[in-house]
Amino acid sequence: MMFDQILETLRSNGKSGAAYTKTIALADKAMREDADRAAAYGLLCELGERFLDTTGRLPVTSVQIDKAFEEFSKAANDLKAAYETGDAAETLATLNAIATLSRTPLNLSK
Repeated sequence: MMFDQILETLRSNGKSGAAYTKTIALADKAMREDADRAAAYGLLCELGERFLDTTGRLPVTSVQIDKAFEEFSKAANDLKAAYETGDAAETLATLNAIATLSRTPLNLSK
């Protein structure tokens, strides 16, 4: 599973737009290399793209960046935990919850 590497890529690159771009590329690569979890990695791509679409070229505060990272991090950790349980129903429920989140507008207000 590549969930930890994806989060570390985002964290170590400053959680910025450029960091999300690198994270999306890594999650895309993970989809090809770990096909059993492709849906989860695809959802992380969606969350990264949602950040980029929301922030665009607008200035983003450190508080907003941290809030977005917390949400992304929780999603990645929830997906990792669901796959680790090996419970298909729990994994599906988590995938569905993250899919719904990925289609919800990103709210970076305090």
